[in-house]
Amino acid sequence: MSKTAGIIVIGNEILSGKTKDENSPYLIRELRDLGVNVRKISIIPDELRFIADEVRTFSTSYDYVFTTGGVGPTHDDLTMEGISHAFGRRMHRHPELEASIRHFYSRELIDGNLRMADIPEGARLVGGKGMWFPVVAVENVYIFPGVPEILQKKFERIKETFREAP
Repeated sequence: MSKTAGIIVIGNEILSGKTKDENSPYLIRELRDLGVNVRKISIIPDELRFIADEVRTFSTSYDYVFTTGGVGPTHDDLTMEGISHAFGRRMHRHPELEASIRHFYSRELIDGNLRMADIPEGARLVGGKGMWFPVVAVENVYIFPGVPEILQKKFERIKETFREAP
C-alpha cells in the first residue's frame, strides 16, 4: 500500500488571489513519481490557530505532511510557531541554524533574520549538507518556504527520503 501525503499551503497572498500557488502542483507531480499518493491539499491563512489545527489534523491523517509558506523573517511568517503549537512544543533557537544565518547574512543581519533560527524543540534538520538553510521537519511534517524556486531546490535535495519501494 502506497504512502499518503497532505499538503498545507500557508499564505494570505494565496487566499487573496495576489499570488498563484505553484508549489502544490509541483509537489503532487514529484510525490506521484516517488510513489506517494497526495490525498488532500489545504490552503490556509497566516494565522497560528489555522496552522496549528491543520497541521495537527494532517499529521495524524497522512504519512507525510508538507507545508509551504510562512517561513521567513517577516512578522506574518508564523508556520514554525504554528507547528510548535500543533505538537505542544516550545520554540527554541537552533544553534546550527543561527550560525548559518549569521554567515549567510553577515553584514545585513537583522533580528528578523535570526527569527528564522527559532524552530520547535525536537525538530530535525533534513538535507543540510550543501544547503545554507536545511529543511526543518517535526515528526512527519516537512516545512518548506513558499518561494517556488527555493522549495524546488530543497525538495530535490531530500526527495529520495519519500520514495516508495517497488
